[in-house]
Amino acid sequence: MNKIKVFISSLELRLSDLMLLIGFLPFAIFLIFGQLYMQIHDPNELGLKVWMFVPLFIISVCAWGFYLYLEHKRNNLPNHIISWIFATITVILVLGILIQPSTLVENVVVRMVNDGNKGIYGPDIAIGDWVTAVIQISTIHKVFFALDIILIMGFVYIGLFIFPKRFKNLIFLKYLGFAVFILMFVIIFYSYFAEFDKYVNFIKYLLGKGEPGHDLDEYSVISFIIHKNAFGMCMMIGIIFAIINHAIDKKWWYYLLMAYFYISMIFSYCKTGLLISALIIFVYVLFRLITTFKEHKKRNTIFLSVIGGVIFVAIIVLGAAYLSKGKIFGSIYSVIESLTGGETLDNRMYIWDNTYQLLRDGWWIIGRGFGTYNMMILKMNAANGDFVFPAHSAYMATLAEGGILYLLWYLALLGYVGYIVIKTFKHNPTLMLAMVLGALSFIIYSTIEEIHYVIYIFMFPIMIFYNITKNKEQNA
Repeated sequence: MNKIKVFISSLELRLSDLMLLIGFLPFAIFLIFGQLYMQIHDPNELGLKVWMFVPLFIISVCAWGFYLYLEHKRNNLPNHIISWIFATITVILVLGILIQPSTLVENVVVRMVNDGNKGIYGPDIAIGDWVTAVIQISTIHKVFFALDIILIMGFVYIGLFIFPKRFKNLIFLKYLGFAVFILMFVIIFYSYFAEFDKYVNFIKYLLGKGEPGHDLDEYSVISFIIHKNAFGMCMMIGIIFAIINHAIDKKWWYYLLMAYFYISMIFSYCKTGLLISALIIFVYVLFRLITTFKEHKKRNTIFLSVIGGVIFVAIIVLGAAYLSKGKIFGSIYSVIESLTGGETLDNRMYIWDNTYQLLRDGWWIIGRGFGTYNMMILKMNAANGDFVFPAHSAYMATLAEGGILYLLWYLALLGYVGYIVIKTFKHNPTLMLAMVLGALSFIIYSTIEEIHYVIYIFMFPIMIFYNITKNKEQNA
């Protein structure tokens, strides 16, 4: 109880925090119930009535507007250059949505044939045929996406450049990690009850007792997160916050949390997430063993020897599986084959080809509009037998949705945070390394998945730490 009281008192809650919360709740509802479904469903099929999103938007904008006014009175707003850049990019993104044609006609080559695109383009289509994709974008869609991007840009602006100034110590980051852990446990334990059979079949497959003709993808766990890779991404977020909390507290049981979230990720069969998570855990543990070697020579020597042994065994197992073509460690060979095979890249190449097609004729500057691009690419990808709409690359997504201007803004934001990391690293190298590993993991992951918005989650603690150190330097 004392720790909770200390945490609450450390926040020094005030009216502006209440306004921020009042604005966040309708924004979250707006985002969750509309943004995804509006891109793949008719507006009349949304979880909420279309008109209900208007008051949600008004409440958020008014609450956040008053919040900005209060912070302006305290001189907590960022410099005018940052504010004008955010405002300009927001206006460009809104215009990029509103000026899209209501009807778009694109010719697309068929690269795959299945029941899905046969149902749309006829049973006689064949690989290599050209079909015509007609995409309708209603005024409701455009208005909805325009309101959506205004809220998202406002949320990023407040979350990175205003709200982090509120904190004077690291206790908020610690409790933020606890909140993430609770959410991860909810996701995991729900999957235990909802998908118990998948866990059983997944383990059987790993033991070489799987049913012929089936693979691990069929048994991958998704919980209520919609997609297996999203489940894996959530586990990776849990791993990163366990690393961040360990950097703050140095409690040994955070290593158990890392291991638990990693094992849980295995059942999602999120291969890229597993590889990146293994690398960041290895880098962090190795860094800790090296930096504390003088204080714990005997212990760290043992751990370094164990890690070396594990790496050696892993190389032997992977080598045996690969060289024997799966005759030894067959399930591991199937994972290697899926990672080294060209299917993942091939599936993305035609999405990127379609993106290039949509950006021609002068759309490179402002893109095809947040949300509207996904509607277009979904219909075009359907001609290829793949009913997906993300760009499957954060950098292709920023280019496709907001054009070169949005991409440059995004890269500049990454560069600015990188500058802050370099400037602040000396104050707490272990904590900064933990946060940088979190950001880098999703920067890397973003090359093949459209998850660039998740980067802001790890920019946020970096900005908090930056403001804490700046306040200490000013008060010194």
